[in-house]
Order: sequence, then C-alpha cells, then structure tokens
Amino acid sequence: MKLTGEPGKVEALAEEAVVAACTLADAADPSRWSAGAVEDAASALEVLAGALAQLDPECAEILSVVPVAAAAVVERAEQAGAGTTASEAGGRAAAGTSAALRQALAAHGLTRHRVHQLGAALVTVTLDAPEAQALAVLLSRRDALPRQVQPDDTGWGAGPAKTAAAALTDALRAHGTGAYARVLTSGQVSAGLTPQTAQAVAAALTTRPGGASRGKRRGLGAGFKGIAAS
Repeated sequence: MKLTGEPGKVEALAEEAVVAACTLADAADPSRWSAGAVEDAASALEVLAGALAQLDPECAEILSVVPVAAAAVVERAEQAGAGTTASEAGGRAAAGTSAALRQALAAHGLTRHRVHQLGAALVTVTLDAPEAQALAVLLSRRDALPRQVQPDDTGWGAGPAKTAAAALTDALRAHGTGAYARVLTSGQVSAGLTPQTAQAVAAALTTRPGGASRGKRRGLGAGFKGIAAS
C-alpha cells in the first residue's frame, strides 16, 4: 500500500465525511432513528468501506464484513418500522446454529474459541492461530492443507496467524459464499460467515468421519502446533 502525505481533494472530502458523521452521531439517539435514516447511514458505511477496500486486497478482505453487517442492521430497522421483529422460531434457529457450531468445534478438540451471532446475517468465530489452522484442515476435502505454502507465495507464510487466516478463508468458502477470515491485533484469527455457511460448516464437521474424536484433532498428528513462521 502506498499513501501520499500531500493534502488533496480526497483528504478534504474525508474530513467532511468525518465531520458529518460526528454531527449525525451527536444528533442521534435510539428514539430519533427512522428506517430511512438507518438505511442512509448503512449505505454510507458501505460506500466508505468500498472506497477503503480499494487500498489493497487485504483491506478489501478486512472490510468484507461491512456490507453484511449493514444489511443486517437495515433489516432490523425495517422490522421495527413495520412493528415486527424476528420470529421466535427464527431466534431459536439463530441460537441453534451458534450452538451447533460450538458443539462441532468442541467435538474436534477446538475448545478455545468464541462464536457470536451478530444480527440475522453474520456469525463470527474467533480462534487462536493453531486452532484456526486446524479448522482449515478439518474442513478441507483431504487430510492435508488446502494449499501448499511456498516462501514466495504472496499472502501466505507471513507468520502463523496470517497463514492460518488464508487457509481458513479458502476452506470456509468451499462451504458458502461471503466467508472470510482475518487476523486481529491480538494475533487471533476471526472468521465471518453467514448463518447458512455456519450451518454447512457445522454439518461438515459433524458428518466428517471421526467427528467424535474424543478431543483429538483428526489428521493433525500428536504434535500439531500450527505452522511456524518462516
């Protein structure tokens, strides 16, 4: 990524955008939002995310969650405006998806994880880098890495966490569209997927031969520690 330090039109417009956002935040409270205002604000988030995504592919990957999250917020606002909310059955289904995914991960010995349902359209899974790599292996069609890592392979091999995130992204996308995985500042790997993809992942882990692995990670070997940094 190459950035210029010289002021220009983009810098001025970005400053105007943040001033407008601050003004909106100061004026808004839960009782003042309308469905239309929520949709406009969500659209602004998507436009800004799309602009920042042009910086480089990694930024695009990081920001890929924004359209999904914005759509979920707009959907909730529309339901509230119509005097309806997500059905009780829908709420049970969402909770069931998260619970099934937690159980499927634990069945393979992946216990150090956090699963969150964010609205109606996004499930996130946060894992340590070795467990993210282990999940990628479990979800691949073969008991091997989804892709062989080469030292000069751009985007791969840049440390254990980035390698695990890249492998997990490939593995998740085989089970549904829109999935991603990225490295957090904590060094953990966070994956985002739709509820449908989360269900497919849970089903794949459950039906995988040896799914009830008594805490052992199938196919990883006794000394699996994740990929070491080169």
